Amino acid sequence: MLSGNALRRLFACTFAGTALVWTTAALAQPPQYKNDAELMGAAIASPEGVGQVLDRLVQKCGLYGEPTKAHGNAVLRAWQARHRDYLAEGQRVRDELRAVYADAEARARFDDLLTDQFPKLVERQFVVYSNTIDDQPTQTAKAEICDGYFNAVDERQFDLKVNDPALAAFFDKRMAGRTSSGNSPVSK
Repeated sequence: MLSGNALRRLFACTFAGTALVWTTAALAQPPQYKNDAELMGAAIASPEGVGQVLDRLVQKCGLYGEPTKAHGNAVLRAWQARHRDYLAEGQRVRDELRAVYADAEARARFDDLLTDQFPKLVERQFVVYSNTIDDQPTQTAKAEICDGYFNAVDERQFDLKVNDPALAAFFDKRMAGRTSSGNSPVSK
């Protein structure tokens, strides 16, 4: 069992890693991690958060015509398929971290991170894209912006291996470790 100080440091690194991945995603620079705790923190937010932002974009953009809606749904499904293993691994990391926080106060802070802070980070990222769409003067222009986002997803610009190669490698290493020990990951 981790001591109170170790739990506080792990929580701080987890939160720092989560914030780091979202801040750098907005700046279009791959995050730099100092340790595995920061990678664990990033793992609870990404790629799950990116998927949530894309899902919200598809919903919003679906208002600007059936072709845009169909395009968005197709790229979202393709993105989800490419990230299936990473999404599952992110859930494993969340479950592992939740289990570490046995202290009621630490667990409450962790749960707050997942139920309050994480959705706020998703919302802030979504608003950046949404405002760009809203700033367009016509429905056609809004659809064009949406299709531009969807083309970027098609071109894998929203993929974890492109935006956060260190986190992708962290996930790959964890999944390979389970495979070599006889526990097969979901799919590759």
